[in-house]
Amino acid sequence: MGAAAEGSTTDPLLRLSWARSLSHLAAPERCAPRVVLDRTDLREAGAPLRALLPVLDELLTPLAEDTGLVVAVTDPGGVLLRVRGSAQTRRRAEDMGFLEGADWSEHAVGTNAPGTALVLRRPVTVHREQHFYPEARPWSCTAAPLLHPLTGELLGAVDLTGGDAAADPATRALIGAAVRAARAELALALRREPPARGPVPAPASAPFVPPLTAPPAAPAARLRVLGGAPPALVVAGRALELTERHAEILLALSRAGAGLSTAELSARLWDGRAQEATVRAEVLRLRRLLDSRGGPVIASRPYRLCAPLPSDAGRVLELLDRGSHRRALREYTGALLPHSEAPAVVALRHRLSGLLREAVLTDGSAEAVRQYLELPEAADDAEAWALLLRLLPARSPARARAVLELERLRD
Repeated sequence: MGAAAEGSTTDPLLRLSWARSLSHLAAPERCAPRVVLDRTDLREAGAPLRALLPVLDELLTPLAEDTGLVVAVTDPGGVLLRVRGSAQTRRRAEDMGFLEGADWSEHAVGTNAPGTALVLRRPVTVHREQHFYPEARPWSCTAAPLLHPLTGELLGAVDLTGGDAAADPATRALIGAAVRAARAELALALRREPPARGPVPAPASAPFVPPLTAPPAAPAARLRVLGGAPPALVVAGRALELTERHAEILLALSRAGAGLSTAELSARLWDGRAQEATVRAEVLRLRRLLDSRGGPVIASRPYRLCAPLPSDAGRVLELLDRGSHRRALREYTGALLPHSEAPAVVALRHRLSGLLREAVLTDGSAEAVRQYLELPEAADDAEAWALLLRLLPARSPARARAVLELERLRD
């Protein structure tokens, strides 16, 4: 587990977290939190959580101020969206990079309460030397994940950080109560019927609940097609693994709002070589699978989805279009359906990869280029390695790796 934390915990989950941290970061001394969201991005991030901040503030902020702690709320990726509490503790926490917009995921700084709670999807307490990041070892923290009450989707994490009081069992119980209250508040808001003629004032005795969009008739679904893992349709928080062909069909339909005819679907996925009977048979098999699992409905003539189906690939494209390339890089887990040879998928894969590369290399940030080069598809990008070498400080230990990679590519 490493010299600093060896013997400091018998918790097997924290030991596994350290093992993951070492695989991502090599050594504690090589990690540090990075500010990945500026003020503009922070205003846009964590929309579902924003409505719950008043509830969490009411339950946790007074305690944090009275006991010298800070309360933080993260997005699902571990980025701190909000930090409140003791002003003195906040100033000290900022010195170690614990501030709004900073990435405190396990992938960025190793074992820590909010980052590890997001990975495990359960409450976590990390006490002093159990932290992977050396600057965090004078601190203790307890965090719990916040899950969507209807779909089980991970919305973020709630954390209390500071002295030993942050690791007290009573603190863990309080965070659990706050999370349950926030989920109950969100569930109540989601189940309310939308007003027919404008907003209706709530009774004076009713608690204020920010207005939220009414839930769809069917559970929200999301298509996962990035990276080397098998493609999947995530419905109500559960992943339904898909064949590559079924993922291709759903991806094509999700990007064709008006729908696709049998011939158009054949052209996009089979290069026009598949007969209409083959296309219909594949769509029929996919329909049966979706119907049995409560997935999206596919209508006919033309084939089309009866409700929008967002995908992780579409999300990255959206972020790139908005100029949020740092967030796009964080959410890009790998090439789009890397083994697919369907013409439409190949074209979208190249477009997505090319736009991401252009955005990262244009940005000129050494950290962004380094993250980009961690992608398997970028390992042989000599231009990116050369740019990283130019951007790194003269004494950076990462320069040696960049030189070796460039020598390898020149041989």
